[in-house]
Amino acid sequence: MEEYQLTLGIEPTNDYEKAKQDLLQAIQSIQKLSPLQQQMLAKEFFETAGNMALLKMFQRYWR
Repeated sequence: MEEYQLTLGIEPTNDYEKAKQDLLQAIQSIQKLSPLQQQMLAKEFFETAGNMALLKMFQRYWR
């Protein structure tokens, strides 16, 4: 469990503010990665996003 750190914090209850906070945290986390890790993460993200888009397309088609 060395890959995780226990933290204490507060989270907004408003969904918009929570999403904005999450996005800013993601940007900060990505900036800490090496260029190779950023490239690998981008590839994984867009592959997953593409697969999800295809799944939604098929779900709409079969309705």
